[in-house]
Amino acid sequence: MVEKMSLYDVSVHEAGMAEMKHFDKAFRNAFVNPPWKTSKIIQREQWNPYTIEGGSTCAVAGENFAIIATDTRMSQFEINIMSRDAEKIHILNKSIVLANSGFYGDVLQLKRVLQSRLHKYRFDYRCDMTVDLCAELLARNLYYRRFFPYYTGAILAGIDEDGKGAVYSYDPVGCIERIGYTCSGAGEPLIQPFLDNQVGHVTLDEKVERPKLTIDRAIALVKDAFKMTAEREISTGDKVNVVICEAGKPIRQVTINLRED
Repeated sequence: MVEKMSLYDVSVHEAGMAEMKHFDKAFRNAFVNPPWKTSKIIQREQWNPYTIEGGSTCAVAGENFAIIATDTRMSQFEINIMSRDAEKIHILNKSIVLANSGFYGDVLQLKRVLQSRLHKYRFDYRCDMTVDLCAELLARNLYYRRFFPYYTGAILAGIDEDGKGAVYSYDPVGCIERIGYTCSGAGEPLIQPFLDNQVGHVTLDEKVERPKLTIDRAIALVKDAFKMTAEREISTGDKVNVVICEAGKPIRQVTINLRED
């Protein structure tokens, strides 16, 4: 004998069917319009933890010297000048200089990290770290942060153990290269061709005699590079700090005024 369903059972059954219909409708909507396509999620993906404060860096290595320079302007959105005396070049010890451009918070943090590592090395071994070891140390620290990198264009320069000038160029995740000259930052598209022509001589014919790269000529070229860039690139200006490393001599620093508009 088949029992008749009570009114309570009928209401429970109808409620369950309505819930299933609601679930099917929500599932179809999620399939057709997934959540990651909504404007709210797209707006959230556009958030960026980094800012670019502009600035340019440049370095040239010679037989027994290394010249490294940066400007001092820190701007916002290439329009607002936040500071005209932002330090982007740091003398780490008597033979190592670090220059950075890009996100200024990472510029300062990277300097603090290297300073603490060099201080520990000095405490453990009772001597200063060489530029070659520091170059490898910087590459490793940048690579450790590859999933949330220091958003800077780092340049490390100094005098190596053989008394020769050394310049190391990096990308934000630690790829390292020792080269004779390099630059980074907002003025790189302007400075790099100038250095290729005047230092690398990549445009000269093989039969043409190359002028010798002396320390005075390298300093003059770096100054000219920043003066030219300041006239054409809005986030480079105010002053340029030039640090001169020469074998057997203490590090010197020179400040040159640029345009302030």
